[in-house]
Amino acid sequence: MRKKKRFNLQRWLGKEGAVVYLLLGGLLVMLLFFFIQNVFNSIYYNFDFDPEEPLEELTEHTYDFSLLREENGHYVYPDAAYGIDVSSHQGEIDWQKVKDSGVEFVFLRIGYRGYEQGLLNADTAFEEYYNGAREVGLPVGVYFFSQAIDEREAMEEAYYVLEHIRGKQIDLPIVYDLEDIDYAESRIDAIDAEQRTNNALAFCQKIEENGRTPMIYTNLSWSESYYDLYRIMNYPLWFAQYNNLPGLDYEFVIWQYSDHAEIDGIEELVDTNLYFNFHKQQED
Repeated sequence: MRKKKRFNLQRWLGKEGAVVYLLLGGLLVMLLFFFIQNVFNSIYYNFDFDPEEPLEELTEHTYDFSLLREENGHYVYPDAAYGIDVSSHQGEIDWQKVKDSGVEFVFLRIGYRGYEQGLLNADTAFEEYYNGAREVGLPVGVYFFSQAIDEREAMEEAYYVLEHIRGKQIDLPIVYDLEDIDYAESRIDAIDAEQRTNNALAFCQKIEENGRTPMIYTNLSWSESYYDLYRIMNYPLWFAQYNNLPGLDYEFVIWQYSDHAEIDGIEELVDTNLYFNFHKQQED
């Protein structure tokens, strides 16, 4: 009796064909995973978005910058705190030295979305930085570097942050940080000001719905051209401008005034900030 020949995939397809077959199988598994993940997210998370009504008028800030002075290499202003924001790019940090240098608060990057494929990623230094800052008693806030192209992705980012701060003491706001990629094309290049505004508001709504304080990071050109200021000013602003004085006339809470400060205890150059009315807010 002749033996029945066993089916040989590699012989039938050839070596290259078998490789292609296996790759296609892997792709199908990945697609199935993402489909199941999306179904789970749709059930577990609330992706409803309620567009904010624009403010009728913008409120001007009341800061008197004639009171601004420089002391020990950084700006000082009445009832404002001096602080930094850091990510894994800053390398090893000696938090006791940072605090001893006069830093009063810190914002940590908790994660980011890739500017090409749009995958969510953890900042690899977040846990270490968080533990180090808490150990020396520095108030901590977090920011997420966004590349969201629609409201749903922005809400995914908010839920990502909420999941990763669970059980942690976060004293300061949770910041939505959408920025252009200067050195490459990015997935947000094609979205307009209305969509960017909706994304920021969608992120902030989810943070606020979960009992946390949201904030939006912006600069002068973004506040004039890439965001609808009448809508994003429903939330506190963190304003970046590397000048002797900030150029935004309207209310903002934090001024990021440098991106190249040298701080004792940190290997790389750092962003430095003034957080206005900080001490009064901490007392309240």
